[in-house]
Parts: sequence; C-alpha cells; structure tokens
Amino acid sequence: MKLLIILLMLGTSLYATDVKYKLLLRNENAIYTVKASMQKIEAYAKLQVDIGFENGDKFRTIGILKGDTKNNIYPDTFTTDNYSNISKPLVLGTSGFSQLREFYYEKSFYNTSVKIGKMQSVWGKADGIKLLDVLNPQDFSEFILPSFDESRIPLWTLSLVHNFQNSELELLWILDTSYHKLAQNNADYAFSTPRFVPQAVTGIQVRQNRATVPDNPIKDSDIALRYSIGMDELEVSFYGLYAYDDVPVLYQDFDRTTRTININPSYERYGLLGMSADYSRGDFVYRVETAYSRGKYYLNTQSKRGVKKSDALGYVLGIDWYGLEQTLLSMQINQSFLLDNAKGYKRPKVDNTLTFLYKKEMLNDTLHAEALFIHNINDGDGLIRPKLSYEWDEETLLYTGVDYFYGDRDGLYGEFKDKSRIILGIERTF
Repeated sequence: MKLLIILLMLGTSLYATDVKYKLLLRNENAIYTVKASMQKIEAYAKLQVDIGFENGDKFRTIGILKGDTKNNIYPDTFTTDNYSNISKPLVLGTSGFSQLREFYYEKSFYNTSVKIGKMQSVWGKADGIKLLDVLNPQDFSEFILPSFDESRIPLWTLSLVHNFQNSELELLWILDTSYHKLAQNNADYAFSTPRFVPQAVTGIQVRQNRATVPDNPIKDSDIALRYSIGMDELEVSFYGLYAYDDVPVLYQDFDRTTRTININPSYERYGLLGMSADYSRGDFVYRVETAYSRGKYYLNTQSKRGVKKSDALGYVLGIDWYGLEQTLLSMQINQSFLLDNAKGYKRPKVDNTLTFLYKKEMLNDTLHAEALFIHNINDGDGLIRPKLSYEWDEETLLYTGVDYFYGDRDGLYGEFKDKSRIILGIERTF
C-alpha cells in the first residue's frame, strides 16, 4: 500500500499543471493547572500537497508526524486497534506516530464531483458538539480538546456530489472500518464517567475482552446520503446514514462460578435521519440541527447484559450575532432525548447542554481572541476554553490558552477536572 501511494504521487505529479506544497511545523506544550507540571511537550509536522491538472482534476495528499516526550496522552505506546488495516498509523517509539491523513483524487463532469480516496466528510456546523458530524470516527486521546479537523479520523471513501440549479445531492460509500480511538485506561483522558463506563462492584472481578470488530470493507461498509437546497438567505439539508456506531456496545456477562463480569465489546449498526437549516437575517444567523438515531445502545443497570437499545432524538439550536465589528457571539442549546420508557439508563433521559462562543479579530486581523464555554445542565459540569493567538508574521503563529474543566467527577466534563491545563504553542508555515 505504501509503495502504491508513492507511485501514484509521482505519477500524478508528472502530468500536473499546478503543484502546491505546504509544510506546517508546530510545538505545543501543556502544563497542568493543579500540579504545575508538564502534561505534554509535543512536536507536530504536517505536509500537504495539492496537485491541479489542466482539465480541472485535483489530487490532495496530507501526511503528519507527531511525537510527545511525555507519556500522559499516549502512555506506553500509541495504540492502533481501532484502525482498519489500510488506515493504521505507523507507530514510532513510545508516544509518536506518522499517518497518512488524506489521499484522494477529485474529478468533475456533468455537474457531478467524484472524490475517491482517504478523506474527511463533514456534516453539521455546531460549536463544540457533534450531532450530525458523525461520518468520521474521532480520536478522543485528548477528549474534545483538539480541533475537529485534527481529531477526525479520515476514512477511505467514494464521494459523489451532483449539483442541480440551487441544490446538491451527496452520496457517500465509506469502505474504511476504522472506529473511535478512545484513550487508554491509564491515560489522562480515559473515560471513567458512569454514563459510558460500567462501574466496579465490591467483591466482583471485571475482565474486559477484546472487541468484536467488523472489518469487511464491503459487507461492513457505511452508506450516507445528503440533499441540500439553498433559497435566498435559507439553506436546508436532509441527511440519512446507515452505519456501524463508532462506540462499541459494552455487553456484560456475569460468570457466577468465578464471580467475574466479562465485558465483551461489540460494534453494532444503527440508522440516522437528520435535518439542518441556516437562516441569515441582518446581523444574525439562526441555525438548527436535528438527528433521529434508531437502534443505538446505552448502559442500563436493569438490563440483563448491562445495555439496552433505545431510539434517540437530539437537536441543536444556535444563534450567531455579528453586530459588533469583527466579532462573533454565538449561543447554542443542545437537548438529547432517549425515547425508550424503560428505567435504569445511566445517562439522563433528557440531556441538556448549553454552549457560548466568543470570537474577536484585532490589530488588523493579527490578534485573535476566542472563548468557548460548554455547560451540561444535568451534571452541573463543563469546560471553559479561552484562547489568544497572534500572527507574528505571515509564517509564524504564537498562541496560548486554557482548557479548564469543572464539576462533579461523575460527569462527562467533571471527570477531567484534575487534567485542566495551560497551553503554549508556536506554529511555523512554509
């Protein structure tokens, strides 16, 4: 596979009319706010090559190299069990890896754009929340702190987009059987909340077995469909998805003889129907996203195997205001409803989250200030993320920020309150 990729890059470049290279180097350091010690000292490199052809065809490849001298994010080694065989990164040392992020060819004809290769496919526009953005699995090694663009796991996909007069139809056939990368059990951002993780019982041993992973690129592929239509200031999209959930179902089987609970993770299919709408009026943009999920599993203490299937309905309602010069103020409310009436679910039947986003451009667009606030009403916990970036020159970006978790340790955000941190970084682009 690696040899084939190199040959394709060399072959396409011979016939190219426009070749652009972009190299990004970054050093990012994180310091715990609680114990004032280093969490990570990370070096990151990304090479992007865009090749254009005289007939309008395009080819893109993006590769990254990443390493960390600390072992708090990736303790012991960078694991790759969640990746399909054709997408596994190359592990380097204890906390380093290299990865082919994107590698696709794009051709347009008869109002249709065809993309084939490894890519990201993005649905939805919610800030800090993923409701419709579920086509690509996510790397949760640092929870939700990296940008979505960097935390998404690109997949080998065939994409067809046909443009009509004021609308477009997108069909995706996803052949890559990679799933969410969850933090290792001894890592800083390993999940421990009762919402997602079965809790230990006194006198009962727990053994977690390897997950049953669907890995046939044809039989276990995902299918997605989107139709979008634009009408003056209004854009509406409709979505359909039939896929494997990227989170394994944690089936729990009790062995009375050994008094052991065997956790047997398995990936299960589900269906999703969704809709989104953006409406612009004056200084305001009104956004709504809805998603109906059929056949997903959730932890349930009253179910025989510790999980129970339920349909779910969720929505995000957002308002963006651009009334101040070079400033964005945004507010969102997200609610998720479990539609099954059974008791014993470990997550709330109605889960409520609020978000606030502030962005400001200053000093001739060289100084960028932003702050994201996420608050879960049910658990009373959340995340506060102020960040300041300064463009030293056209090639150099300096930035600093804080990732502050608060709330109950059983909550989704409060479980990481001891992992709050200060970020210092520098980026250089060539």
